[in-house]
Amino acid sequence: MASPRKDLRPGVTEPVVLLISRREMEQGDLASVLSRLKVFQATREDAWLYRGQMSLVVNGYNDDPRELVDIPEARKLLARLEAEWPYWAFFFNQVDDSIKLLLSCAAGKHFYGGGAVEMDPERISQVLGHGFGGLNTLFERFGFPEAELEAQSRGLFEVLQQAGMA
Repeated sequence: MASPRKDLRPGVTEPVVLLISRREMEQGDLASVLSRLKVFQATREDAWLYRGQMSLVVNGYNDDPRELVDIPEARKLLARLEAEWPYWAFFFNQVDDSIKLLLSCAAGKHFYGGGAVEMDPERISQVLGHGFGGLNTLFERFGFPEAELEAQSRGLFEVLQQAGMA
């Protein structure tokens, strides 16, 4: 008989939001965004608690008729976020559009307006390799269960398949 598995995550009761302001977008202020993310991977318990819980939200463009992916400064900052913070695949939730937005900005080739993006297959491969690398790094660093890594990886792949990105 298998022993009961201990879940290290008691549950997050409030939404976990990575809020990026219009000012940060326009000024390309990735340093302030990255500084807010450090706390989530500070300890084993923190990382496990917030695993798959974070939503990416950009504030200040509500009156802008463009989709976020159509805004050059948003694409630029989110592509830099992906490049400098490989842990998005561990922390971003697999329910909303956070992952799709980040990937569209980081691996988009042509942006046609209205949220239409032609993806660069080579760049998608690089971005996914980076994200899966960050996912693996945190699982290895903190000794999280292999079965959970497999489940989270499968979930990420399903998100990408549903979005037509894999």
